[in-house]
Amino acid sequence: MLKKISTLLFILLALIFAAPRALAQNAPAAAQSENGIALAPARFEIEMAPGSETTVVVNLDYHTSRENAQPYRLVASLNDWDINEKGELGFYKAGSRPNSAAPWIIYSPAEVTVQPGQTHSIRVTISVPTDAAPGDHLAALIVEQRPDTIKLNRNTRQMVMRFRMASMFYITVPRATRRGTLANLQASHDPRGLVVTPTLKNEGNSVVRPVASLKVLDAGGRTIVELPDSESLPVLAGSTLSQPLLVEKTLAPGTYTVKYRVDFQDGGKVTEGVTDLTVKGSSASAPNTSPSVQ
Repeated sequence: MLKKISTLLFILLALIFAAPRALAQNAPAAAQSENGIALAPARFEIEMAPGSETTVVVNLDYHTSRENAQPYRLVASLNDWDINEKGELGFYKAGSRPNSAAPWIIYSPAEVTVQPGQTHSIRVTISVPTDAAPGDHLAALIVEQRPDTIKLNRNTRQMVMRFRMASMFYITVPRATRRGTLANLQASHDPRGLVVTPTLKNEGNSVVRPVASLKVLDAGGRTIVELPDSESLPVLAGSTLSQPLLVEKTLAPGTYTVKYRVDFQDGGKVTEGVTDLTVKGSSASAPNTSPSVQ
């Protein structure tokens, strides 16, 4: 008898990093392949006053070209979530985080059998308490295959595919504040290329979605590297993000000036951080961890 090999592959479809900010009805749909189940919208951003209630719909779209496609039995649940300083997405028990919106949410149905070629809906009702604190409150509706629908043949080698999908909720209670700052900027050079690490902070109570650009100048003031404006990962309320940006370009030995410009889209001015970088013959560098900020 061949030893059974069972691998659980969890696929998270959570486009919380998509831009720009949008109301729930305009939020982007989850990524789709030619064959598979899509969850949409993948992100809800809803402003709600204390004591108010609203209902939204999350759609499960099972699209496939396979003639022998089988139905899937899916189960829904709630989680809390956040993004840590390294930019990693984390999920937690519902109601365990200080800014959880999970206790405000009920949904139906909790289980559904999705049929090929059909769209199935989950109704989500959000009821904000009268004493809700201002700012963002987060939750995630997780949809995954029921474990008892995964059938194993104990006499063969096999890979078991188990998928998870998530629709992310930002419930914003009025008097939201957004205060982004560039707290630090580091630059280094290694065999992979140029590594620039900005440290972004959000001292407000609601998410900011920074748009940033990068420019590297040589000792003569000539532009060696230039990256146009692009949206970074969101910086959640009261959190810090310090995620390295790798530019796969080898720099010749010398002294360079690294300029990082960021618009936190919080109503404030564009911030520019400047730091020096020395590239030695061995590609080692001495990053400046105290840049000037303009």
